[in-house]
Amino acid sequence: MPFDDTLFIKRNVNILSYFADEKIRQITAELSHQTFKKGQTVLFQGEISHNFFILKTGSAQGFAKVGGNKTCLGDLKAGDFFGEISLLDSTTSDVTVRATSDDTEVLMVPHDTFKRFLRENPGLELSLREKVAARVRAKVPPPSVGHV
Repeated sequence: MPFDDTLFIKRNVNILSYFADEKIRQITAELSHQTFKKGQTVLFQGEISHNFFILKTGSAQGFAKVGGNKTCLGDLKAGDFFGEISLLDSTTSDVTVRATSDDTEVLMVPHDTFKRFLRENPGLELSLREKVAARVRAKVPPPSVGHV
């Protein structure tokens, strides 16, 4: 399975695709998989996230409650990522992410693995922060739901 995950990340997650396979294997060796049914919540707004999430199969949507109103922030597809804001800034999640199809598979990179990978590859943190800033400027998709 780690070999499949390495290939998937290399081909579909552009923020990580430029890394050599050996580097990506450092992540895939430690990630976990979870499958969600349509309507199940992957990540709750206000939750302390302990993972960097990558959508492998299926689809999801990001939502946020602002001023009591629930707003759909964007659709996620295979290769999209989320949860990076919580890990980069040690904050709670500012979105809720729900599966919008059955058999939505999510790869979860543990906090410590993600942080170690950032320390070893400082350009990645810069790239992630640039993506976040671009999303904020564009307003779509939302700042904490990655669209690659």
